Amino acid sequence: MQQKTIGLLGGIGWASTAEYYRIISELVVQREGDAHSARIVLQSMDQFDFTSRADDPPAIVAFLAEQVARLQAGGADFFLFCANGAHRFAPALLPLVELPFLSIVDATAARVQASGLRKVALLGVKQTMAGRFYHDRLAAHGIDTVTPSAADQERIHAIIYDELVHNRMNAASRQVFCEIIAGLARQGAQGCILGCTEIPLLVRQDDVDIPVFDTTRIHCEAAVALALGG
Repeated sequence: MQQKTIGLLGGIGWASTAEYYRIISELVVQREGDAHSARIVLQSMDQFDFTSRADDPPAIVAFLAEQVARLQAGGADFFLFCANGAHRFAPALLPLVELPFLSIVDATAARVQASGLRKVALLGVKQTMAGRFYHDRLAAHGIDTVTPSAADQERIHAIIYDELVHNRMNAASRQVFCEIIAGLARQGAQGCILGCTEIPLLVRQDDVDIPVFDTTRIHCEAAVALALGG
């Protein structure tokens, strides 16, 4: 039986938030049977409320703290960001909230470590690829991280925000991602972290030749394990 209610902080963007709801629900049914469904509290923010504060980190942190408080008031026992990039604000946010936090970065790093790979590529929004929150956590597990060139980071970032967050899937954009991943594999990447929760909507394991780590599914699996007690 589900022992804890899952709190989802979504909306950046809505397409991957919908995937969280679907995947978590399917996983709970798989484990508990058709008579069950997942207990979830969803706080879906307006993406503009988040992105419009992009140049003011204290304002974003304060805004996120308000959203987490709403999840807690709704009965959530722990919470997740339905996004990767927002995790860069976790160090400043967590001291301000009471609700336990389940990190997509920690869950993904543990999965990569379990795979035995020691060098992986990282794709995501620019703040994820250029930031340190994934690199440092992976390094703590003895894993090296490689990222695309600055030009390719711009291309990836644009596709995410212009297409994927709006649930627009384009075959030409999929080819861009596949070519970038192939290039990183030639640089020694043994696998690739799809470090934006919208990327798995476009790129699947069958599209590329190296293992991919679907951070959305990894995070959902960790949430269900925690909610069901293992």
